Amino acid sequence: MEFSIIVATYDRHEFLQRLLSSIDACFGKAGVEHEVIVANNAPSEAMAGAVENIVKEFRERGDGRFRQVREPSPGKCRAQNFAITKSQGSILAFFDDDVEVTPEWLAVASEFFKCKPFDAMQGPILVPPEMQRNQEFLRAQYQYRTINFVKYWQGVTEIKTLTGANMAIRREVFSRIGFFNEELGPGRSGISEDVEFAQRLVRNGGRIGYEPRAAVYHRVEWSRLTEEFFRLRHEQQGRSRLIYKNQSLGSIVPNLMRSIWTFGWYSLVRNERKKYRAKGRYFHYRAMLQEKIKRTSGSHG
Repeated sequence: MEFSIIVATYDRHEFLQRLLSSIDACFGKAGVEHEVIVANNAPSEAMAGAVENIVKEFRERGDGRFRQVREPSPGKCRAQNFAITKSQGSILAFFDDDVEVTPEWLAVASEFFKCKPFDAMQGPILVPPEMQRNQEFLRAQYQYRTINFVKYWQGVTEIKTLTGANMAIRREVFSRIGFFNEELGPGRSGISEDVEFAQRLVRNGGRIGYEPRAAVYHRVEWSRLTEEFFRLRHEQQGRSRLIYKNQSLGSIVPNLMRSIWTFGWYSLVRNERKKYRAKGRYFHYRAMLQEKIKRTSGSHG
C-alpha cells in the first residue's frame, strides 16, 4: 500500500462529508494505491454512529478504500496515533476534516516521495476560490490570522515546520522519532501538535519539503474570525508551547512585559497588524504564565 490517508474528526459531520467527497472524486482517478481511514474521535456514541454512517456510505459506493477506526478518548493526536497503528501505507497523509483536496494532490504527492529525499511533505492550504475576493473575509483574516492558510514564496522547496491540515510523512519517521504528542492539539492543549512534531523531526536530522502543487482548500468559518477566538487561540498556543518547551519564569515574564509594551506602542502609532501581533503574544505569554504558576503551586502543594 503506497498511501494511507488519515482524517481525524470530532463532530463536524458536514465538513467530513465534503472532504470525503473530494477524496472520492479526485483520488480514485490518480492510479495510486491508497486507503482512507477516518479516525472517529466523536464525543458520544450517537455522534460516532453518524460518522460511521458517513464512512459506510463511501465504502459501499466505492471499492472498500474507506474505513473508520474508533478512538473514544478525546484528542486529535490520540485518534491519529491509533489510526497510524491500523494503517498499511508506506506514506501517511493527514488532512483536517475542514479542507477539500485538489484533483492532482495524490499523483503529485506520490511523485514527490518517489523523487525527493524528504521525510515529510507540506502542501499549500489555500483560501477557497469563492472567498479570495471577499473583502470582509480578507480584512478579518489579515487582522486575526486565526485560520491557518499556508502558501510559501515561489522557489521554496524546504521548510522547518508543518501545518497539520495538509501534510504527509514517511512511515519510518514514526519508528524513528515517535508518534504525535498526545498532550497537544485539539481535544487536549488545543494546538501546536504539528509544530512540535516538525521540530522533533528536524532535531533528529529529518527534512521537510514543500510541494506547491499538493494543495487543499480550507473552509472559512466566520466564528474563527472574532476577538474571542483570537484570544482563545493564542492562549491555547501559550499553554501548548509550555508543554513541550517548558520555559522558565525568567523567560516568560520578560516576554510578557515586552508584549505589553509593544502592544501599547503599536496602538499609539496605529499599526493594526503589528498591534494584533503584539496582542496575540500578550495572550500567549499571559496564559503560559498562569499555567506555569498553577503547575509550580501544584508541585509544592
